[in-house]
Amino acid sequence: MSKENEKNTEKNSKLEVTTDKEKQKKQNEKHAKQVEKAKTPKRSPFKWLREARSEFKKVTWPTRTQVLKNTSVVLTMLVIAGIAIWGLDQLLDLLFKLVISVD
Repeated sequence: MSKENEKNTEKNSKLEVTTDKEKQKKQNEKHAKQVEKAKTPKRSPFKWLREARSEFKKVTWPTRTQVLKNTSVVLTMLVIAGIAIWGLDQLLDLLFKLVISVD
């Protein structure tokens, strides 16, 4: 029986060594992938500016009338929202004063 135990122990130790080697290999591969991701290609600022310029040429810019219409809509909504907030503030102020003045 002791010979069988020795054989089993020997097999287990070989499996553990193999498992440790496999774990180490996986960790090395994972580390290599992380290092590869960390490397970013160096780009020239001039190349970046050229690419940005070409992208700006692709943009469909709004006309002057579209800009004026959109600006008027934004300003109108701003005034309406301001009036609504002011009105709500006045109403809550009035209610607060009524609650406090009740003795």
